[in-house]
Formats: sequence, C-alpha cells, structure tokens
Amino acid sequence: MQWLWQLVQLCEHWLIRRGLCATFWIWTSFHLRWGCREVLYDRTSEGKTYVTGLVMTKATEKQIVKADAYVAACDVPGIHRLLPKPWREWEFFDNIYKLLGVPVVTVQLRFNGWVTEMQDLEASRQLQRAVGLDNLLYSADADFSCFADLALTSPEDYFKEGEGSLIQAVLTPGDPYMPLSNEQVVKNVHEQVLRLFPSANELEMTWSSVVKIGQSLYREAPGMDLFRPDQKTPVSNFFLSGSYTKQDYIDSMEGATLSGRQTSARINEVGPFLHDLRHKVAKTKSEASPGSATDELTFV
Repeated sequence: MQWLWQLVQLCEHWLIRRGLCATFWIWTSFHLRWGCREVLYDRTSEGKTYVTGLVMTKATEKQIVKADAYVAACDVPGIHRLLPKPWREWEFFDNIYKLLGVPVVTVQLRFNGWVTEMQDLEASRQLQRAVGLDNLLYSADADFSCFADLALTSPEDYFKEGEGSLIQAVLTPGDPYMPLSNEQVVKNVHEQVLRLFPSANELEMTWSSVVKIGQSLYREAPGMDLFRPDQKTPVSNFFLSGSYTKQDYIDSMEGATLSGRQTSARINEVGPFLHDLRHKVAKTKSEASPGSATDELTFV
C-alpha cells in the first residue's frame, strides 16, 4: 500500500502547486529538504536595506536563491535562527526575540463512541454517524488550552465508520508534561476529558498518540502581544508570515492562515516599489544589460 500513499501525497502536492500557479500566474517550484543557512542583504544608495538572496543547502549541495520578494513563514524558534543578528539594531526585529517558544504536547484519543454528545445517550453509542460538539473547544478546567473532536470537525480526514470520537487536546505550555511518559500523559488527559464529559465514562479509549515539541508556540503572558511583529518589516523586500505575527487570532492554525493573507496584502501594497527596486539594483550593480530586467516579480 506504500505506493498508494505516495500517490495520494503527490496528488495533494499537485493541488497545492496548481493553486499557487493559478493565484500568482507564475510557475511555482518546491525545493524540498533545502535549508536556509543565511539571509544575504545590502543597502541602496538611499540607505534602504533589502535582501539580495538566500544561502540554501541540502547535504553537500549549496546554492543562492534570488527573488524580488522574500517571505519568512516560520514559527518563533525558526525566525530566531533565520534573522541576521545585525538586524536586531531595529527595535522591530529585536522585539521578536522577546517572544519565547514554549513546549507543546499534542494528545489524540480515539473512543468507541461520541465523547461530546451529552443530550442523546443512545446516539453517543452508535458508530454510523458523528454526533456531538462540532467546534474548537476551550476549558479553564483542564490542563489543555483547547481541544476538539476531529472526527466531527474534520470528518473527511478523521471520521472512520465503526469508530467514534478522535479527541485532540493541546497542552500549552506543556512544561509539566515533557518529562512524563506517554502512558502517563495519556492517563492524565483521559481523566480530564472524562471530568469534562461525565456521560463518556462508559466509553472505551481504543487508541492514543502523544507528540511532544520542545519549542513551538510563544509563551503568552500579559503584555507579550506588543512584541508581535507586522508582516511588513523595515527590510524593503522581506516579509514575515506565521501565527506569531500581528493578527486577530492567538498563536494557532487559524492565526497562521490569517497571517498569510495579511502578508499577501502587504506585498501587494509595495508591488510598485519592488518593481522599481529590481531595476535600480540591476542598474547600480551592472548585473543586467539595458532592457534585460523583466516586469515579472519573483517570490521566495
């Protein structure tokens, strides 16, 4: 069945690529397993800083990728590693280092019934259709900050006939849970789920999974929101994207999606400037003969 799984992945990648090409009217390339080791930059004659390329490596290979606009879509630990240290002279970038990544533990529990269905006991025990609370849920009475029944919220991916709820709970900050065994983590979360939904006490947990990430979301605390950066940066052609950036959601998947939309808007706002920058740099550095600079912008 491995070939079938690979085919599914290829189809998914093709759909993403087709969507990007349709959106930007350009051919989109994916360079997998390449890591960015350095951000190269320079200044214009007016003193504006701009990125000139990215040093990319894969095993023993190395290349410099050049574009007109660069988007860094990272989490907090990732952007800390990527930004050139001299850029911290800007308060804008220095503030990002005040956002500290915290451990996150994600726990999934599969049941033989529907955990969040509290009105109809009979419906909660059948396995032909998903029932319960179809939403992202929050509770102040559990260690996990948010949770959801994925079989309800994302049935295309997680509903399985003959099986019930797939509860996913996110523990953040997950510091107290990092040293615990997976078995103990599952036990603690299972007990808390049953305290929230006593009607599920008779359900059997049939499967579990624990994923621990040492640094992921930033540590939310009073006043930390002030340090979240805008998607547009002091570097003319360098933009940020990620759930930690300034947008209306918390550090989350929804926030990451919204930040991407805002990044796109920021790039659109400075489109004419990026066009002029390309021609100005080409002329200043004599990298192109007259007329060789095209009007098509490229993005990395």
